[in-house]
Amino acid sequence: MINQKGTWGEKMDNIEILCKLDKGQIDVDEALALLKRNRKAMRTAKGNFMKISIRNGDKRFPVLIPLCLLNSAFSLSRAVTRLIPENKQIDGLNEICKALEKIDKRDFSKLLDSLRYSKEYPLVKIEDDYTIVDIRVI
Repeated sequence: MINQKGTWGEKMDNIEILCKLDKGQIDVDEALALLKRNRKAMRTAKGNFMKISIRNGDKRFPVLIPLCLLNSAFSLSRAVTRLIPENKQIDGLNEICKALEKIDKRDFSKLLDSLRYSKEYPLVKIEDDYTIVDIRVI
């Protein structure tokens, strides 16, 4: 039911909101407000870090990287690699520079946004005889 302030007192899912709109129980503005409220509530559960765990035998190397820093780190790495002259690049750095240049900054930002609004999620897990690498969003 609508309370005295003109908003719905109990939380409804999106289907219920659309059904009430279809039946004429609420108008378009109310439906949009309720849908936006649901969207904001959905975004509160989000990943904040990328956790990289490397285990080599008995040694463990956990690293936590805040997702908010990854976009800056990506931009900085592209800028720094452009400053290194090609004749001064060590083996493999040239391929890294080319790969970084092919990644569109907007695509990287969209990827990070997707990671931010996901719950804990494993991204990569590589195992061999002695080493385990586990990368996940937490």
